Amino acid sequence: MKKIIKILISAFLFSAVCGTAFAAETFESVCSNLAKHPNMTGNFTQLKTIAAVNRQMKSSGTFIFSLDGIMWKTEKPFPSTMVVGMTSVIQTLANGKQNVIDASSNQVFTSISTTLSAMFSGDAETLKSNFNVDFSVNSGNWKAVLNPKDESVRKILKSISISGTCSASAADLDCIVMLEANGDSIRYDFTDKKYPKELTADEKAFFVAK
Repeated sequence: MKKIIKILISAFLFSAVCGTAFAAETFESVCSNLAKHPNMTGNFTQLKTIAAVNRQMKSSGTFIFSLDGIMWKTEKPFPSTMVVGMTSVIQTLANGKQNVIDASSNQVFTSISTTLSAMFSGDAETLKSNFNVDFSVNSGNWKAVLNPKDESVRKILKSISISGTCSASAADLDCIVMLEANGDSIRYDFTDKKYPKELTADEKAFFVAK
């Protein structure tokens, strides 16, 4: 009986300590810990839901997050590459043809690019100046729901939900969900993540228009 009581007490103390550690996490600390890894690569699965016709479309491929922007290399169902930078969006089709457009013409792309750039550079204040942030932590899992303050952005983008895991000294990004004003949504799930200190020459080349 004493042994069982000791085990229960130990379990209680462990859960109490862990709970305190997780509760101490803040949006600022998560951003700060994400900033320890300025580059993130891996695989993604995208699920786009079109609310009006209750239709879902799935695609998958590889990605790069860096301070220069985001690269989505879709492999299925059709190959293509899209790079979202601070000033431009570069789309490369399977035949190698490129389309370069001004990023300011697409507020959804601009919002997610600047949001992730701010998070991975630890700039929580910039995010708070552009979004109302609802942050929560539960058993080592964090979630931040960002609602745009700008009315023109809200007409297109209702919210960006970003979630992952965290500890006292580390944070990881697992999922992004963008909810558009018309009810459509795009969900990205990330796997096989790596955090290189520097991108390779081939990876850097994605961010330069040919």
